[in-house]
Amino acid sequence: MSFFSGEASADTYTLYFSRHMEKTTDKTDPDLSLVGKQRAQVLAQVLKNNDIEAIFSTDYKRTQQTAEALAKQLGLSVETYPAKDFKGIVTSLKELKKNALIIGHSNTVPELVKAAGGSADKLGEEDFGDLFQVVVSGDSVVTNRLYIPVIQ
Repeated sequence: MSFFSGEASADTYTLYFSRHMEKTTDKTDPDLSLVGKQRAQVLAQVLKNNDIEAIFSTDYKRTQQTAEALAKQLGLSVETYPAKDFKGIVTSLKELKKNALIIGHSNTVPELVKAAGGSADKLGEEDFGDLFQVVVSGDSVVTNRLYIPVIQ
């Protein structure tokens, strides 16, 4: 069997973890700012051909709005998960074994990546646009940290 056989194993899938994009204010549940909306659109463009089959977000405006751009392009709904339930959402993702986008927060995305078997450094309050690609193939996990720019 060739390494480049073109066929992915049934237990190979890719999870994409991102923090919500830039928000408007520090109020409790802010919307995305104009820059945040633009970056969410770029995220959607970057991921549109990656066979995303499921999209998950916490129940906050900024995370939902970040996820909506790709969801609309792909005709998928955004499923909500509890922000602090790292193990629950990752258990669901591992059972699903599908390519998925998961939108969280600066204090939850690194924990989600780690719970999925990947590696991630902490994100600061000013960190927007980081995209963690976690490729799971059986017992093997590879993490790539990418960056989504703002194109104006």
